[in-house]
Amino acid sequence: MPNIQDTAYPRLKSNITPKELAAIYTPTPDELAFAQQKTVSGSSTRLGFLVLLKTFQRLGYAVHTHDVPASIIRHIASVAHLSASGRDLAHYDASATRRRHLSWIRDYLHLYAYSASAKTVVEASIRQAAQTKQDLADLINVAIEELVRQRFELPAFSTLKRTAQQVRARVTDAFYQQVNQQLTADDLPRIDALFVIAADAPTTPWHDLKQDAGRATITQLQGWIERLHRLRPLQMGIAALTALPQVKVKHFAQEAMTLDATRMKQLEPSKRYTLAVSLLRVQYARTLDDLAELFIKQMQQMHHKGRTALVEYRVQTQPRTDELIA
Repeated sequence: MPNIQDTAYPRLKSNITPKELAAIYTPTPDELAFAQQKTVSGSSTRLGFLVLLKTFQRLGYAVHTHDVPASIIRHIASVAHLSASGRDLAHYDASATRRRHLSWIRDYLHLYAYSASAKTVVEASIRQAAQTKQDLADLINVAIEELVRQRFELPAFSTLKRTAQQVRARVTDAFYQQVNQQLTADDLPRIDALFVIAADAPTTPWHDLKQDAGRATITQLQGWIERLHRLRPLQMGIAALTALPQVKVKHFAQEAMTLDATRMKQLEPSKRYTLAVSLLRVQYARTLDDLAELFIKQMQQMHHKGRTALVEYRVQTQPRTDELIA
């Protein structure tokens, strides 16, 4: 599960340099005039308004003054020639005045409050991104980028994380169903047989499938060919996997590698079959790649030996050639 630090969700820095304070949190003359227009002369109210304005401007969402570093509050107070105690600011945070100020600040910054429309934007952007991305942090970042682009206020981080989890789960379940529908009635028992120990075998075929085949070397070429022959008949649901993004197939295969036969049998059927055929496909593709690499290495060795033999032949026949020419 991602933490807020793993994403692009904006946060207030606890340690802020004087240069950053001046560049980011200094109210402009227009902002000071806006605060004077919207607030009464009370220092605490006006200071609370300016702190809310500058932090909202920086973050894209509202925070209470007790969550704002004291250095930011002191800087804004100094520039605006205001002062207020912590109790006064706490009272401002809990007041209806702050809620009214927040509406004005949104209008001033040309931002829309987070609403049902914004939630639709979040879900649509995450759904699209989840077609090719798996990491929750990536999905949250996509949603943040789209909200900023459409000038919506950011919701709480927990809201984005929960929405990303829910949408990703729905997209993933749709992939499971898509693969499951492509499998035939004959495919299912063949996959289930991978999780059963045969009478003459010490482990399940699933266990053997997940084992590292080791380094591909020319001396083990025959073993790799036999591995390819074992995997070829198990290539099921190819059409469905071809329609899936490769990043998803690889993710499903990685998840399958972490599960033993017992845990695989406990999974919901559509998920079990999708993970299984994904791992079968990835292992088959890796075996093909390793065999191709072995073939290339062998051909390179043949060319190298041929060039060496040609040089040796020329050296050996050079005296005879010279004699014939003479």
